[in-house]
Amino acid sequence: MSDQGPSSTAEHLEAVLLHTLFEHHPDRIYFKDEQSRFIHISHAQATSFGLSDPRQAVGKSDFDFFDESHARPAFEDEQEVMRTGVPLVGKVEQLTYKDGRVRWSFTTKAAFRDGQGRVIGTFGVSRDITAIMVAEQQLVEKNHLLEEAVRAKDEAMRALTDAQVRLVESEKLASLGLLVAGVAHEINNPLAFVSNNVAVLQRDVAALRELLDLYAEARPLIDAHAPVLAGRINDLTVRVDLGYVMPHLDELLTRSRHGLKRIQHIVEGLREFARLDTSDLGEVDLNAGIRSTADIIRGRATAKGVRLDLDLAPLGPVSCYPAKINQVVMHLVTNAIDACEADGVVTVRTAQDGGAVLIEVTDTGCGIDPAIQQRIFDPFFTTKPPGHGTGLGLSVSHGIVADHGGTIAVRSSPGQGSTFTVRLPTARR
Repeated sequence: MSDQGPSSTAEHLEAVLLHTLFEHHPDRIYFKDEQSRFIHISHAQATSFGLSDPRQAVGKSDFDFFDESHARPAFEDEQEVMRTGVPLVGKVEQLTYKDGRVRWSFTTKAAFRDGQGRVIGTFGVSRDITAIMVAEQQLVEKNHLLEEAVRAKDEAMRALTDAQVRLVESEKLASLGLLVAGVAHEINNPLAFVSNNVAVLQRDVAALRELLDLYAEARPLIDAHAPVLAGRINDLTVRVDLGYVMPHLDELLTRSRHGLKRIQHIVEGLREFARLDTSDLGEVDLNAGIRSTADIIRGRATAKGVRLDLDLAPLGPVSCYPAKINQVVMHLVTNAIDACEADGVVTVRTAQDGGAVLIEVTDTGCGIDPAIQQRIFDPFFTTKPPGHGTGLGLSVSHGIVADHGGTIAVRSSPGQGSTFTVRLPTARR
């Protein structure tokens, strides 16, 4: 029968637990006397000191292991804890060791008392949080770099905006027309011979199909007199899936020709939008330019799920710079699309009104706050987020319409959509 009673068993278990804690817990645990000298330290604390045995730290203090910048505040903290009995909880400390190493710790200290409750020292637990602090510092540095990048982007946006203003002020719209017309011309040349080649290919494929049908009729003879060749023909037929390819080849070429025709239509729209041949002042039908502009921007509306409708009444000729009026329509329709949510509708209407023509662009979008309606034609004013608008579209449009002796006005209510109305005299003043 064992001589150990319940008390000695509990004491033994407590000793085992304490030993396990000091030997294996990753946090640094230590006890100090009233002069802040180490009484006992954990294995993790000894390792941080570069000691092979925790007993080597007994009788020493932080001044033996750390630089004064840490040892002195640590000593003062411990003296305060012993004086007041109030624990120091969760202090983030930078530790500079004698060998120059720098670490960070999350430290809690409390008073160490004897059996009568008298304070005879302190004990503490420190967790190494160097990795966290380094990560935070890296995050701060990256945030700083990000802020610098944002500032650089903002400066670039301002520079771009300034360049756009100079472009408008220096009347470079004609150059834009030349560029668009040049691109359209360059696309037209290869487009023409590709379209012709596809048409010739479709004709030749029909002849090849007839030839293959004749070969198919001769298949029994080939099987009988050239079985090796017949096997190669059969393997190739299976590999290219000839049974599927031949019936669908015409459909494939037909769809290709339709796609090429669509490209031709887009190129014609670009040329009509630029109106290089009538970029100077002339009398034109504005409906033609509105249709070409709508064709160019319809893809943007489709991508957003917005329907773009045209309601164009017959118009008499208008004396204007057609490329510039196209530019106005482009700005107004683009803004209207941006103001709409999916399933929204943008409608462009024209009408004859005595000695003037009207162009209306109506949307079912979010509308414009009355408080800012007087500012929407100001240069650089925009309600779009940074990077999504320069605030120049309506300002430029207003200037173009004014140069033509016309007016541009807006009717809008929040949540009710907007209508921009351009009124242009049929004859220049």
